[in-house]
Amino acid sequence: MMSAALRPSVPPPARDVSYRFTGPNLPGLAALARHWVVDLLRQSGWAFLVDRAELCTSELVTNAHQHTASPLITIEVSFAASSVTVCVHDTAPSNTPQIRPTWAAPYALTCEGRGLGLVSVLADEWSAVCDETSKSVWFTLNAPPGGEQPCAPDRRR
Repeated sequence: MMSAALRPSVPPPARDVSYRFTGPNLPGLAALARHWVVDLLRQSGWAFLVDRAELCTSELVTNAHQHTASPLITIEVSFAASSVTVCVHDTAPSNTPQIRPTWAAPYALTCEGRGLGLVSVLADEWSAVCDETSKSVWFTLNAPPGGEQPCAPDRRR
């Protein structure tokens, strides 16, 4: 006699759900934020967006750290049916981000000023929104049309 056990199906990744991570405005926050976003994308079935999300998140959090005195920085990741949006919030509305020309100082030893240019190339959409007390800079990455779609995360680990 043979027997077989039915393996429970893995639930699909959550859609229209948001996650928040808030940390102090310290030099290591960009690394923590990008690792958190990468882990969240992998666990939610969006691993195919990891490379772009990692770089864009790092750029936005680094900008908030370097150019504001905001005591806390919040990173929010929102999942929709066919896209992921990452938003970085700080409390420095007067420091509206600006894209600097990528051709400025081509032999500079740092990439300062070029981060938002990278975000504008890598993200499908991005923007900055300011009010009297805060600023939010966000980017959206879309699943490719007809290509890879979000899938159930690998739970075998």
